Amino acid sequence: MTLRRSSVSDEARAETRAQTTIDFAIGVSLFLLVVAVVVAFVPTIFAPFQGVDGSQTADRLSTSLSTDRLGQPSEPYVLNATCTNAFFEQVSTGTDAPTSCRFNTTADTARTVFALPESRSVNVSIRTLDGAVATGADGDPLTAGPSVPQTTSVTSARRAVSFEGDTHRLLVRTW
Repeated sequence: MTLRRSSVSDEARAETRAQTTIDFAIGVSLFLLVVAVVVAFVPTIFAPFQGVDGSQTADRLSTSLSTDRLGQPSEPYVLNATCTNAFFEQVSTGTDAPTSCRFNTTADTARTVFALPESRSVNVSIRTLDGAVATGADGDPLTAGPSVPQTTSVTSARRAVSFEGDTHRLLVRTW
């Protein structure tokens, strides 16, 4: 009985086993890296469906007010004085605006006029070009909504509008 020796030497077998260990380590490392990347980016995939951030909200509200709700769509950025004064009076005092106006004429807060969730607040004002709050027909300031907090991140959007024949700025701030 003769024993045959394998043609692969013991050194070659050791190299093969060592190569297997390195391949395993590289494979596991790549797998863990891919899992970490997936876990890091999955929440951002669903973010657009969870809500709208402040800058988009402020931008949409300012555009909606200046082109549609406080005026006529046929004359964008020209505010109707009656509806504009009624909007700010309605939010300040709770009196209903004329039904001919193009916003929720029965809402009593700026947030409910725009149907915003309770987690979002909004402040709307019309300002002169030098930054002062404009006044309405009755002399009341044209501002609606709660005061802007000093300790929270606030996003704002501005639109140049014509109000009672003069150029003003419509300022919408959300937080």
